[in-house]
Amino acid sequence: MGGIRSREAENLRQAWGRVTRWLERNAPKSAGALCGPATPKMIVDAEARLGVSFPQEMWTWLLTNNGVRMADDEGGGRFAAPYSSFLPSGWHLLSVAQIVNVCESRADLAAREPSPHPDRETLAWRHDWVPFAVETDWLYGRFIDTSTGMLGKWSDGDLTRFETHASLAEYFHSLADDMRQRATAQDGRLVWGTRTRRPAEPSR
Repeated sequence: MGGIRSREAENLRQAWGRVTRWLERNAPKSAGALCGPATPKMIVDAEARLGVSFPQEMWTWLLTNNGVRMADDEGGGRFAAPYSSFLPSGWHLLSVAQIVNVCESRADLAAREPSPHPDRETLAWRHDWVPFAVETDWLYGRFIDTSTGMLGKWSDGDLTRFETHASLAEYFHSLADDMRQRATAQDGRLVWGTRTRRPAEPSR
């Protein structure tokens, strides 16, 4: 088990490294929006408050990067600072504090508007889902299903999608590939669209 967890952690570090290297080489303002590492206590406190254990991959990532800089406060705010929303569709990565806030917001919505159907695709939220990226209003986002390790995606007014990626590392590898293929840099920030020049490519 320890060997598997070690390989998962190393794969996550390699995937995240590809993302950060692309940003540092091509979009330094977006790279500058990344926060430093979370502390183990932050993560342990979040797990205790939410009643769920974060997967090893999430621990590895958060101990390297505690989300992105926010415009409205330093911790659990909703609005990302300039250059922070560099994920496709203008989404942004979550800090530990924001993970807690998004979880509690989604759980509150699920309690106020329970699904009339038992299918998990129609549920607003489950306690064993841990989000890691959202758009500004938190109506759309990505999460890790801690019961399976697979990633999913929730959407306002649509069914929840499961197994969008096999792991957080796979998502970051996919993001790095998309950066290489579709992203450009304007005024030091990442811009998604048709590539007009070939940027520096992150290596696996």
